[in-house]
Amino acid sequence: MATELLTHAKTGVIQMGWPKLYEAVAFKGNKDDDKSAKKDDKKKNESTPAYGFPVLLDKDDPDHMRTVRILQKLSKNAEANAIALKKWGKKDRIVSNDGLKDADEDEILDGDKTVLMTDKYPNRANHFYVNFSRSSKAGRPGIRYIDDEGILRELPEPILGTKEDIQAAQANLNDARAAYATADEDAREEAKTLVLEATRNLEEAQERDAKAKEVKVLWDKLVYPGQNVQASVTARAWKTQTGSGVSYRLDNLTIVGGGVRDGSFEYDEDFTDEDIEALIAWRDKHVNAKPSKADDEAALLADTDFDEADSDDEVALLADTDFDEADSDDEVDEDTGEIAVKPRRKAAVSRHRPKPVEVEDDDVDEDEDEEEAPRHRPKKTSSRGRRKPAPVEVEDDDVDDEDYPDMF
Repeated sequence: MATELLTHAKTGVIQMGWPKLYEAVAFKGNKDDDKSAKKDDKKKNESTPAYGFPVLLDKDDPDHMRTVRILQKLSKNAEANAIALKKWGKKDRIVSNDGLKDADEDEILDGDKTVLMTDKYPNRANHFYVNFSRSSKAGRPGIRYIDDEGILRELPEPILGTKEDIQAAQANLNDARAAYATADEDAREEAKTLVLEATRNLEEAQERDAKAKEVKVLWDKLVYPGQNVQASVTARAWKTQTGSGVSYRLDNLTIVGGGVRDGSFEYDEDFTDEDIEALIAWRDKHVNAKPSKADDEAALLADTDFDEADSDDEVALLADTDFDEADSDDEVDEDTGEIAVKPRRKAAVSRHRPKPVEVEDDDVDEDEDEEEAPRHRPKKTSSRGRRKPAPVEVEDDDVDDEDYPDMF
């Protein structure tokens, strides 16, 4: 019997694509087909949840091409082993589907037609594409990371389902409290014990949820598309009724660190020293500039508490008062203290508003200033009449997972 060829090896340092490592993900078939499919067919149409991530390997990067050659060697060994073990015929090798794709030459399905991979995914041009995956039945791959001090540490296992645990514990506590409220004297002590137990269960669920959030923060910090990693993989030959091929199982993963998140930009790339100097100059001119005497006078006029509306308020206040000059003519009996009210005519209230104060030509017309081009000189103005800035609409740059199943 021939010796089995090596199918397991480590890659070079590569950049991880959109990862499915925190929780296994299952890919489902077409929704329209799923509606009309029978119950047994639906199970076949749904894949087993899996962990993994895709990788793009640049043809111009020597380190990436070293990984390409490693994968190609593993693939050939896996095919040879399959033929030696009679799992494949020689014809299977000819029509086999390799998991390592040359994006510039290999074709993929796009709906009901076959196209070059670069036609569907232009960003994969001049790259090899491969997907490392591992069935959830085999368990999550071993994942460790190198911390800032150069120490290799194991990434803690995610804690899942905490939200559902809290909801269930809260529901049990509510039921226990309701039972305690309606319990008679004989059952009251037992009901009280159930309330205390349900309370402890809820506290434990909340503590577990807090721990899960800490773990998730660490995962989000280390596991992201664009992170530098080294993976160990195993090439596996497979055969079904529809064809044969080679896939790459993800065995273990070391997070090297220092990667740049996919789609993000470093701060120094966006803001240079010249940009910062220009921003400081703008702040000194627009924010920290001392206002002129004319600005102070304009702010004083804008902040005054008297205006035309205030004069109307004063007229209304005087019209509603219980005291007027006619009250001084009323006589008071010194013996009895009674007030003898003299008949008087009702004071007529003017229907005319007081005339507004006419502003001389030298004064500032605020309405005219609004029509002019905006000035950059800061003005001190009161909060009265100030308009809120219109909200800025931000375009949504989020990636649609359904449009890009491989997240590249």
